[in-house]
Amino acid sequence: MLLLFTSFHEANAQQKISGTVVDEAGMSVPGANVIVQGTTTGTVTDFDGNFSLNASSGDVLVVSYVGYLNQSVTVGNATSITITLKEDAAQLDEVVVIGYGTAKKSDLTGAVAQVTAKSFEDQPLVRVESALQGRASGVTVAGSGAPGKGIKIRVRGVNSMTGNNDPLVVVDGVFGGDLRTINPNNIASMEVLKDASALAIYGSRGSNGVILITTKKGSGKAKVSIDQFLTISNVNRRISSLSSSQFARQENAEFIANPVNDPADAPYSDARIAELEANPLKYQDLMFQTGYTNNTQISVSGSSDDKLRYFLSGNYMDQKGTQITSNYKRYSFRSNLSKEFNDKFSVAANVTASREITKNDQDAFGTADGSSILRAITWDPTAPVRDENGEYILRSPREVANNNYNPIRRLELSDHQVTSDRLNITLNGKYNITKNFSYTLIGSVSTINGITESMRVEGDYDLIGFNNINFRNFRSTSHQVSNILNWNKAFDKHNIDITGVYEFQGNRTINNNYNTTDQNVYGFYHTDNGTTENFDNNGSQTAIESFLARAQYNYNGIYYLTASIRQDESSRFPEDNRTGYFPSGAIAVNLAKFEFIENSPLSILKFRAGYGEVGNQSINALAAFSLNNQGGFWSPNGGGTILSGEEQTTRGNSNLTWETTKQTNIGLDFGFLNGRISGSIDFFNKDTENLLIQRLVPGSTSITEFVNAGEVNNKGVDFSLSADIIQKSDFNWNANFNLSTLKNEVTSLYEGLDFITGNVNSIGGQGIKLDVLKVGEPIGTFWGYKALGTWKSTDDIPVDSDGAPVAQPGDERFDLDPDNNNERKLQTIGSGLPTLTWGFNNTFTYKNWDLNIFLNGAHGFDVYNLVRGTLRTNGGNRSYLATDANSRWTPENETDIPKAGSANLLNTSRWVEKGDFIRLSNLKVGYTFSEDAIKGIQNLQLYASGQNVFLITDYSGYDPEVSSQVRTNNGAASNADSGAGIDIGAYPNPVSFTLGLKVTF
Repeated sequence: MLLLFTSFHEANAQQKISGTVVDEAGMSVPGANVIVQGTTTGTVTDFDGNFSLNASSGDVLVVSYVGYLNQSVTVGNATSITITLKEDAAQLDEVVVIGYGTAKKSDLTGAVAQVTAKSFEDQPLVRVESALQGRASGVTVAGSGAPGKGIKIRVRGVNSMTGNNDPLVVVDGVFGGDLRTINPNNIASMEVLKDASALAIYGSRGSNGVILITTKKGSGKAKVSIDQFLTISNVNRRISSLSSSQFARQENAEFIANPVNDPADAPYSDARIAELEANPLKYQDLMFQTGYTNNTQISVSGSSDDKLRYFLSGNYMDQKGTQITSNYKRYSFRSNLSKEFNDKFSVAANVTASREITKNDQDAFGTADGSSILRAITWDPTAPVRDENGEYILRSPREVANNNYNPIRRLELSDHQVTSDRLNITLNGKYNITKNFSYTLIGSVSTINGITESMRVEGDYDLIGFNNINFRNFRSTSHQVSNILNWNKAFDKHNIDITGVYEFQGNRTINNNYNTTDQNVYGFYHTDNGTTENFDNNGSQTAIESFLARAQYNYNGIYYLTASIRQDESSRFPEDNRTGYFPSGAIAVNLAKFEFIENSPLSILKFRAGYGEVGNQSINALAAFSLNNQGGFWSPNGGGTILSGEEQTTRGNSNLTWETTKQTNIGLDFGFLNGRISGSIDFFNKDTENLLIQRLVPGSTSITEFVNAGEVNNKGVDFSLSADIIQKSDFNWNANFNLSTLKNEVTSLYEGLDFITGNVNSIGGQGIKLDVLKVGEPIGTFWGYKALGTWKSTDDIPVDSDGAPVAQPGDERFDLDPDNNNERKLQTIGSGLPTLTWGFNNTFTYKNWDLNIFLNGAHGFDVYNLVRGTLRTNGGNRSYLATDANSRWTPENETDIPKAGSANLLNTSRWVEKGDFIRLSNLKVGYTFSEDAIKGIQNLQLYASGQNVFLITDYSGYDPEVSSQVRTNNGAASNADSGAGIDIGAYPNPVSFTLGLKVTF
C-alpha cells in the first residue's frame, strides 16, 4: 500500500511548466490560449508568446489561436517546451464583404479589391482616400493638398461626360457615406466592388463602383487605445520665375527698346534694382507657410461575458494648410454597440457624429484669373505687400504683371468659413428564423446641416462689385430601410445561398442663400449698405425603391455560380421611365481542386468570368421637368405699366431614362506555397450607353436640357500580387504590389456629332474652351492648337485668302488648316486621364522595429500647365515673368520661344506637359516596446514617418497629380473629369513629416 501511494503521488505531483508558442515561421504568437486538457487550468501567452503554469508530467496541454489548428502536447518530464502551431487554411480564408452579406475570398466570383486596416495602419492618415491610393488595383485616387478638400476616386475609369463619376460609399450597410468625414482609425476593412457582376446588386447606385466600409467592433478584454501624431508640412518645390531684380531689369530693357521712350525715364532706378537684389520679394514664399496637422484619436473597445460588444471612438484633427489662412478642423465620434441576446436574436446600434470647419478654401474665391496661388506667382514682384505706412498696396504701382488685386491682402482680410454638422444613427437587427434562414433589418437616419459664413475681399472699398458677403444655410435629411432575407444550406457537396432584399431610401434638402457685394465693414456676414442683394431659397426631394434577388451556388468548392437581378424605381425620371432592371451573372472554377494541380506548387488557381448591367441616376431632382425663373421687369408699350416676366432655364424631357453600363470581366486568382504568394489578374470591358448629358437647347444660349445620348467605353487590366517574401523568427518582409491599365474612349455622341466642345473656361475667359468630348478620344481631352515652335525668317509663311501672311517671323507657329483659309487648326492636344497606375507597399519587421515603404505612380497622362502659360503674358498677365525671357526669338537668335510682343495663346500644346510621376508616399520607422516594458501598458509604439517624401517627374509645376477646380460658363464647378489634368494654380501636395505615439492599455 505504501509503494502504491508513493507512485500515485509522484505521478500527480505538479511542477512549473514554462514554454513558448510560435508559428511555422518561428514567430511568437501572443494571446494564444494554453489549457490543461480536462481542467479549467490555463493561461494566455504574453507579447513574446511565452507562458507558464502548473501541470503534471502526464497532463496534456491544448493550445489554440484563431487561424491555427489546435495543438496538443504531453508535458512529460520537460520543464520548458516550445509549441509550434500550424495554420488552418479554412480559418485563414479571408472574409470579404460583398454587399448585403459576406463571403469567403475563395468563394468570390466577381472582381473585389480588399484593403484591410493592416495594410495602412503603418501610415498616419487623416483621410480615408489616402488608404485606397495605390493599394487597390483598378482604383485611382487624385486630389488636392488643400486641408479638408474633397479627393477624386475613380473605379475602372470614368463613365459620365457631364455628370458625377464618384463611386457609391456604403458604411456598415448604409448608403451615402462621405469619406472625408470618416476617421481612418475606425475602419476595419474596405472592399471595392469593381465588375458589374459584383456591382449589379446595387443597381442604379453601382455604375461608378462601390466602396464598402466595415468599421471596427469590440472584442476581448476592455482596452483603451490612444493614437496621437503631429505632422509638419511644407511645399518644397517652387515654380521658376524672374526674381524682383531680374524683372525690374527686363521692364527697363523693354521700356528702352521702344524708340519713343527716353532711357532716363526707365521705371526702375539702379538704386531700386540694387535694393530689390539685396531684399527680393518672393510672393510664392509669402503665399506658402509651414503647415501642421494635430491628430488625436482615443478609443475604448471590448466585450463582456453576456455577449455585449462595444467600440467607442473620438477623434480631433486640426490641419493648418500650407497656403496662408487655410485651415480645416474635424471633430468626430463613433459608437458601435452590438448585443447577442441568444442564438436567434442580435441587435447592433451605430451612432456617428462629426463637425467639419473649413476656412479659406482657395476654390471658393474667384478663379476667372486663376487661383490665389497663380495670382501670387504672376503678381508684380517689385511691389511690396504693404506701403511705408503699413497699409496694404492694392494694385501694382506701375500696373505691370497681372495687375490684379494684392493676392496676400485678399487672403489675409477674407474669412470664408464653411461648417458642416453630420449625425447618423443606424440600427441593425438580425433574427435567425431557423438554422439556415435569417431576417435582417437595417434602418438608418442621417442629417447634414451646413452653414457658410463668407466675407471675401476681392477689391477696393470704393469699387463696385467687390468685397462679397455670403450667408448660406444647407440642410439635408435622409433615411434608409433595408429588409434582407437570407437562406443558406449545405448538403452533401452542394452549397446554396439565396438573398432577397426590399429597401427604400429618401432624401430631402433645403438651401437658403443670401449674398451682397460692396460691403465695406470687415468681419460681418450681414449688411444693410450693399450695392446688390440676392436671395435664393430652393430645395429638392428624391426617393428610390428597390427589389433584389441573388443566388450563389458552389459544388464541392470547385464550381461556383452567382446570379442576381435588381429593380430600381427612381423619382428623378418621368413616371413612365422610372423603373430600371439590372441583371448580372458570374461563374468560377477552382482549378486547384483538380488532381493535376493538387501536387503542383500552386495552392490557389481559380478562373472567374462575369457579366452585369448597372444604372446611373445622377441628375438633379427636377432634371426631367421644365423650370422657369423670374426674368426681370418689362413694359409692353415702352412705358407706363411695368410687368414682371419669367424666363425658361430648363426644358423638360419626358423621354429621359436610365444611363446603363454593361461590363464583362474575366479573371484569374493564383497562389503559391500555401498562399505565401498570391495574386489576381482581371481583364474588363465596360460600355456605358444612354449617357445622361446636360446640353444647351439648340438655338438657345442659356436654356439647358438633359438628354440620353452618347456612349463611352472603358477597358483595361487589373493586377495585384501579395507575398510574404521573408518569414524568419526575428525578421519579416511582406510586400503588396498592384497595377492597373485603362483605356477610356468616347465611342459616340448625340445627333451624329463627331465632337462637342466642353465647358471649362480658360483663365480670364480668353480663347476657346479647354476641354472637348470627341469620338475616339478619352473624356478629359484637352482642346487647342498644336504648337510647332516659331516662324523663322527663312520659312515660307502661308497667306490667307486676301494674300496677307498669316504670321510674321518670330510669331508662334501652329498647325494650320489649308482648307479653312490657313486658320489655326483646333484639335486634341492631350489627355488628363492616366492610362497606367500602380502601388508598391512594403512592410519590414526586425524584432521590435518596423519599417514601411510605400511607393505609387501614374503614367500615360498629360497636364495642361496654364501656370507656365500665364507667366508668359497670357491670361491677363501684362508682363513676361518666365526665366526664359532672354531666350525669346530675335532676328539674331531665332529660337522656338516667340518674340517679345508676339500674341501668346493659352490654348496651345505649348503648355501641355507629360504628367508621369513616381512618388514615395510613405516612409515610416517605428519601435514597439515589449508588453512587460511598462507596467499596465499592453502595447506602446513610437514612430516617425514622412509622406510625399520625394517626387520623380518631368512636370515643371508643383504637382502633376492634382487638378484645379475649374469653372463653367455660369461659374459653377465643372465635371471633375472633363477638367482632369488642368492646372490653373492647384493647391499642391506638401511634403510632410510626422512624429506619432500609439499606446494601448
